[in-house]
Amino acid sequence: MTEQMNDRFLAARKRYIAAQFSQLNNMQQEAVMTTEGPLLLLAGAGSGKTTVLINRIANIMRFGRASDSNEIPDTVDEEDVAFLESLSEEISEHDRWRADSLCALEPALPWSIIAITFTNKAANELKERLSVLLGPEAQDIWAMTFHSACCRILRREIERMGYTRSFTIYDTTDSERIMKDIIKDMGLDDKTFPAKYVLAAISKEKDRMVSAEEMLDRAERSGDIRALHVARAYEKYQTRLKDNNALDFDDIIYVTVQLLLQNEDLRHYYQRKFRYVLVDEYQDTNHMQYLLTSLLAGGYENICVVGDDDQSIYRFRGATIENILNFEKQYRGSRTIRLEQNYRSTGRILDAANAIIAKNQGRKGKTLWTDNAEGDPLYLVTLDNAEEEAKYVAETILSGVSGGRRFADFAVLYRANAQSNAIEQALVKSGVPYRIIGGHRFNDTLEVKDAMAYLRVIQNTDDVVSLRRIINQPKRGIGDTTMDNAAAIASGLGISLYEVLSHAADYPDLSRAANKIAAF
Repeated sequence: MTEQMNDRFLAARKRYIAAQFSQLNNMQQEAVMTTEGPLLLLAGAGSGKTTVLINRIANIMRFGRASDSNEIPDTVDEEDVAFLESLSEEISEHDRWRADSLCALEPALPWSIIAITFTNKAANELKERLSVLLGPEAQDIWAMTFHSACCRILRREIERMGYTRSFTIYDTTDSERIMKDIIKDMGLDDKTFPAKYVLAAISKEKDRMVSAEEMLDRAERSGDIRALHVARAYEKYQTRLKDNNALDFDDIIYVTVQLLLQNEDLRHYYQRKFRYVLVDEYQDTNHMQYLLTSLLAGGYENICVVGDDDQSIYRFRGATIENILNFEKQYRGSRTIRLEQNYRSTGRILDAANAIIAKNQGRKGKTLWTDNAEGDPLYLVTLDNAEEEAKYVAETILSGVSGGRRFADFAVLYRANAQSNAIEQALVKSGVPYRIIGGHRFNDTLEVKDAMAYLRVIQNTDDVVSLRRIINQPKRGIGDTTMDNAAAIASGLGISLYEVLSHAADYPDLSRAANKIAAF
């Protein structure tokens, strides 16, 4: 084709692809059509970032890299160019199929796309909306949380790290139970070294990718006795976990990163597998999550991160705003697109938010705007304490109901569960009916944790924590002394606790409880 015809084709192709996303605003559309290389999407609150992610995935599955490339297939001729130029908004299915075929440039397979988010709720919403847009193919996209993605990799590859694929994942309660035993065995005062404190210190080290051995070496060189005790507890904790064929929440990402760093063939496999890597809420990523996404995107470097530097609030749990602030330095040639149109809030709310956010330090800079109405004025109420605040909330609801509103028209949002107590008491005193959304999670109830412990032991008989939880639940007359004796035998023989219990009658120290253990 001539140069003029090439230009006509590229313009017609871009126009056709853009028309498929005409429901988006200009900046959203640009984000959807920028498919190649590193991309930073600075997405303000209510700017439709999930919509952008979904449509971006739809674009790369339908058209591949066509909207972000000047490459022209050799098979295109004058008739094809004229056909694309003649297309109107309403076209037949046959013409749509032909146009898609002409415009597509290496469409991405669903399993070559990984979209990582922070919560199961966000991941499920992503999957549901992708299924509506793309149909059954969407099920093969890796749309999941950091931990779910790592678990999928580990269930396949973890044997290289000395675990079996039936590994158990310990929650906070399980980890604390192990750490309390370790602190007791080390002869440490549990008030000076509370399990939560030691586990928090270990978590920080894992986020920095510091092993127990490295922490111990550093503590020995520094002469810091407190750090030395924590380092030794870290070492014993990791040994217990591995003996139990178990990982804690930090290990899920920590071990995955280690796996990819230590095994070049696996690293290259996943880098070739994932042609496109998308990460939501990038401002809340910690060091381990940053390393993981960098490793997965290390092949094609088609990484798109979405975040808002003005909404980073999780530094207390390891999130580092530097990940988003330094993205352009890490990825040379990266592009940045700002999504600043807000669809959620009124003008007055945005004006107030912009005025506050402008005073933030260490930010990329953006100004939210909206086509929505100006809305009601904002007002601020200052109260002396939690009780006065709760009383004000109850009175406001009652005033609204007496003015014609329904109780169901009101919602009370609070930052921490502890804040609900004063509000609940005020609502009860005022006769205001309410229900708490959230509260204790289903998986945190004792009966569910017991049932899960049974399933864990069925899957992984090395899981000592779950085994000790259920051995006498419900009551079977198998006490702590019996279990301590069994644990001592297992340790002395170098076999698992489950193996000892399976042959309890063979050991004199367990003979009195042998029948009960056999029944279990």
